[in-house]
Amino acid sequence: MIRVFQVKCAYENEVEAQLIKKLHIKKEDLLGYTIHRRSVDARHQKVLFSYVIDCSLKNEKKVLKHKDVQPCPDETYHFVSSGTRIMNTRPVVVGFGPAGMFTSLILAEAGYQPIVVERGSMVSLRKEKVDTFWQTGKLDPECNVQFGEGGAGAFSDGKLTTRSKDSRARKVLEELVDFGAKEDILIDAHPHIGTDAFLKIIENCRKKIIDLGGTFYFDTCLKDIKTKQNKLAEIKINDTWIPCENMILTIGHSATDTIRMLHQNGVMMENKPYAIGVRIEHKQEYINRAMLKDYATDPRLIPARYQLTHTASNNKGVYTFCMCPGGYVIPSSSSKEKLVVNGMSYASRSGENANSALLVQVNEEDYGNELFAGLQYQEDLEIKAYHMAGDYKVCLQLAKDYLENKVSVRLDDVKPTYALGYQFVDLNELFDPAINQALHEALIVFEKRVPGFVSEGALLSAVESRSSSSVRIIRDHDLQSNIQGIYPGGEGAGYAGGIMTSAIDGIKCAESIICQYQKHDTMKQKTEG
Repeated sequence: MIRVFQVKCAYENEVEAQLIKKLHIKKEDLLGYTIHRRSVDARHQKVLFSYVIDCSLKNEKKVLKHKDVQPCPDETYHFVSSGTRIMNTRPVVVGFGPAGMFTSLILAEAGYQPIVVERGSMVSLRKEKVDTFWQTGKLDPECNVQFGEGGAGAFSDGKLTTRSKDSRARKVLEELVDFGAKEDILIDAHPHIGTDAFLKIIENCRKKIIDLGGTFYFDTCLKDIKTKQNKLAEIKINDTWIPCENMILTIGHSATDTIRMLHQNGVMMENKPYAIGVRIEHKQEYINRAMLKDYATDPRLIPARYQLTHTASNNKGVYTFCMCPGGYVIPSSSSKEKLVVNGMSYASRSGENANSALLVQVNEEDYGNELFAGLQYQEDLEIKAYHMAGDYKVCLQLAKDYLENKVSVRLDDVKPTYALGYQFVDLNELFDPAINQALHEALIVFEKRVPGFVSEGALLSAVESRSSSSVRIIRDHDLQSNIQGIYPGGEGAGYAGGIMTSAIDGIKCAESIICQYQKHDTMKQKTEG
């Protein structure tokens, strides 16, 4: 098999002809082909699709010297070999977001029968609790958009785009397809699942882990740990202590109480840069026109997306993130009297509006160098936003009014999608001067690059503060913390950003345990939760 890059055509039914033309071969020399990757090439007047094709030929050596051709790599996932150490207790995975899902799945597939502890509810009940919050403003601090089966990724559109070249990415995508995702995610350059479709996938993942010997405890929180000679010995889940010598921490970026508990028990960690900002909301029809121009109604290309970056004069990076075509700005608080927003789309991406995070990088220059100073900065901002809005309503301002430092008095064409209502505020009073300066400059630049980005009635909703963790739990080459037996992983530990990188890091954590310990046919540790 060979892999051919840059096979370009307007429609998929033209792929074979273009492939034959590019390779300078006869039709009968092509034995078969599959599409490996598909992306849009809109750099010229005519929009084309660019394909990466895996194919089999009669004489492959002859074409390997051609441009854009290489041998097809082996992308089959290979499990690491089991180690020799004896595992006296089953491994415990804390948190069942993307990192926890794939840590647990790999451990289960390898025969290590993980115990999964999730502070929130299983996804069906979790959805009910989230819906209750979105309809009434009644927040469950233990089960919400941030906490529960599936993690924060369950309510974030299920975007699977990643810059990671890690070979484990293919394993993640293939497993998601097995759990019910459309096969398009295997080939699309910007794959997504959609919040509504992702929920069933999460359930199917859990069922497979259980079938392979895993055990789940929902509504169960990690409360404390005990160590012996700098090794993990016991963990407290809810009110019960259980023996545990290997614990994978995939707790997500919002479990700040757990982070502080671990620090009190001697787990080493450090501040890390992260980002804060707003959600910017437009009509999707405008985004289609602005991005696609003459192709604004082409069903192959809509709904359109965008990605913008700018470095402000104060050296702060500003960028769009987690862009949700045809999506919704959603209430995403996980703590009482703290206001947090995020964005999501359903699988159809058919909503009237588009939204994206518009974020500014922050670091110790903004919040100080004491441990948890960044976390405190984040929490203070969320509290301030809550009080400015009066409750879980969103802090709202037209982008053009934000640039003019004035409170909006009416909406333009764009209507907010946030379910709990809105309060007009001046966001210049929410953020520090350095953040405001960076956002102001970026919006002016983006308006020039994409005419209408500000002036077409764009709305800013605040505060978007949970794009990544403000803390990194330090780990060694075996992915263990300074306390042996604790494996920090995923976004909450500071080693990932998004569903794919979190899932990949979760696989790495599982592999670290597998390559150290023997697989037991029967592990009889029992727990109560």
